Amino acid sequence: MPLTYIYNLIHKALDHYGLIFQSLKVDSDTLTTYGQHGDFHYKILVDERPYSIRLLPEQRYANSDLSQSTSDILAQQLRYTDYLRAHGIPFMERVKLEPDALFTTITDSNGQKWTCCLFHWMDGQHVTANTVHTAARMGTLARRLHDVSLHQEEIRFPFIDHTVAYQRWLDDLQRLSISRMPEPVRSSLQEYLNLAQQHLDTARHHKSSSIQPVISTDLNSLNILWNQDQQIIGIVDHEHIGVTDRVQDLAWLIKWYARTEGIDSHDVSGRLAKILLAHYNSPTVLVPKEDPRLASLLWLSGCFNLHFIERTKHLLQEAGQHPEQYNPLQLHLETYHLRGERLTGLLI
Repeated sequence: MPLTYIYNLIHKALDHYGLIFQSLKVDSDTLTTYGQHGDFHYKILVDERPYSIRLLPEQRYANSDLSQSTSDILAQQLRYTDYLRAHGIPFMERVKLEPDALFTTITDSNGQKWTCCLFHWMDGQHVTANTVHTAARMGTLARRLHDVSLHQEEIRFPFIDHTVAYQRWLDDLQRLSISRMPEPVRSSLQEYLNLAQQHLDTARHHKSSSIQPVISTDLNSLNILWNQDQQIIGIVDHEHIGVTDRVQDLAWLIKWYARTEGIDSHDVSGRLAKILLAHYNSPTVLVPKEDPRLASLLWLSGCFNLHFIERTKHLLQEAGQHPEQYNPLQLHLETYHLRGERLTGLLI
């Protein structure tokens, strides 16, 4: 995307926010597009004052697999960030609009509409290789976030059941399996899909006490800011705020914060998982670690997530066109099979 185009969009957005300024700079390190939605997230300097600006394309407002994103839901998400800040949760602070709008919509020269959200910038650092300290802090923060959500009555989100998306992805892979692939690879793929179905069946069968609805946000390592004293000073992503349940959310948290070697690593620590759960549950035990639903959701979060699905589809397509490409598919399945054993082993 040309830089002049981005500057024009940002200028229009800042006009809507009523900001009068002499200089505008876009941090070159933040010129990136995130995720599947075509969003643009930038750090900008407006007369040397730092802000975080998020530009969301109009077509983003459609149902996605693991969350829902509409303009109404975005408004609720932004209201909820205000609620969290009012209750001592260090969420990034949005810049207020006049009158009391929550975001603004701008149109570029081609007629494309963009939704804009503007926040005051928060300085901090990301921690992706976790320690006993970071796992404990995240367990405590997650418990606070979940508990504070139980006490608000005005903000409503649709409940997101992750197993619905997992089942859809599994059905897609079943249809893509290639009958002429070599027997060892076909057997490995079917074995993996059968394992995924077993975990799905377990994840769907839950006791009512394990599915208490809570409002959560995306607490992965790139959305948490720390200071030099290893204190959490900010949460910076609002676009996945929605209703889930404690066990679904804990599965993702364990996957993220049991990692010891960085966000791209499969190396995980049972000690870190137990520390996170201990600090989440303190002072009362809400989710026993032996809950079979937690173990299955943990496996699915790490071994049947969107990244795994897209990579598997790509390798199946490549193998269908070039039979010699079955080896990468086999290695891919073996890698994730081992990852699944490591993840479920965290709860033993």
